[in-house]
Amino acid sequence: MFLEICRFWASKAKLNKETGRYSIAGVMGPDEFHEQYHGATEGGLRDNAYTNIMVAWAFDKAFDLLENLGGSAKAIQQKINLNEEELNQWKEISQKLNVVISEEGIISQYDGYFDLKELDWDGYKKKYDNIYRLDRILKAEGKSADEYKVAKQADTLMTFYNLDDEEVRNILQKMGYAMKPDYLKENMSYYLGRTSHGSTLSRVVHALLANMIGDRDLSWELYQDALGSDYVDIQGGTTAEGIHLGVMAGTVLIAQHAYAGMNLRGDTIRIEPNMPKAWRSIQFGFSFRNQRFNLRVCEHSLAIEHAGSDARETEILVNGKEYRIVPGNILTVKF
Repeated sequence: MFLEICRFWASKAKLNKETGRYSIAGVMGPDEFHEQYHGATEGGLRDNAYTNIMVAWAFDKAFDLLENLGGSAKAIQQKINLNEEELNQWKEISQKLNVVISEEGIISQYDGYFDLKELDWDGYKKKYDNIYRLDRILKAEGKSADEYKVAKQADTLMTFYNLDDEEVRNILQKMGYAMKPDYLKENMSYYLGRTSHGSTLSRVVHALLANMIGDRDLSWELYQDALGSDYVDIQGGTTAEGIHLGVMAGTVLIAQHAYAGMNLRGDTIRIEPNMPKAWRSIQFGFSFRNQRFNLRVCEHSLAIEHAGSDARETEILVNGKEYRIVPGNILTVKF
């Protein structure tokens, strides 16, 4: 299935002979406000940054997948008629996808986004108070969100929620784009100021990113809004229609990944705590490579119990420092 998904995206990528880069048109990113170019008769946008970066990620993971399959990889390739020529094309596309980036290092949500008009955010907030569904407000005024630099929720920034700063940077570098050291912070500031948070999930994403760039106060503010989504009914009437289960799960993940600092994306358990000032501790269990662990994080220390049955040592990185733990033991680290 994963390989066929890659095959689909390869079929969407078209080479621009003038630029030497591949473009993907006819898509809509996570934003949902921008469905097409203003005044266009056809739907969809070109070179949505989130889409293109995730496509490049998928192509890279396809090669990892085939390598991990070992001897069975050839049989699967034969079954779906996936030859080396097609795989080489995937590799070429992943390194030459078009992503529009300004001289200041801002990643354009899609090709043409920078040409859109700015919105008078203060004016609209003063006039309507609640502007979460800004698309409906603009439509009622005879306008369209397609005309403005507005977003319902994270789009370009959603990439960093799925992956992380380091992985996104590596993907962009493989494409030939050199990013400034603080590009995530600048992109966060740029897009957060142009987002209406029309989805409850938007706050979850931005809370994680604010934590990543070190803005703990903003992260906590957004996280509290996400926690109260249904209880407070922040969208003014949607709770009666049904709870927002996605944002509920998201707030749990933020607690584990952002504040407890647990990162299981690589080959090693990484923990970099960044506890909110309002919390004394957080405790939960998790599984990693078929082994069970229990983690408790406090303001200046953590304790992790290896509750698995495998006799092998497990490597754990706490704030970049390496530790090892065997089943039945508890590792305590102060910081």
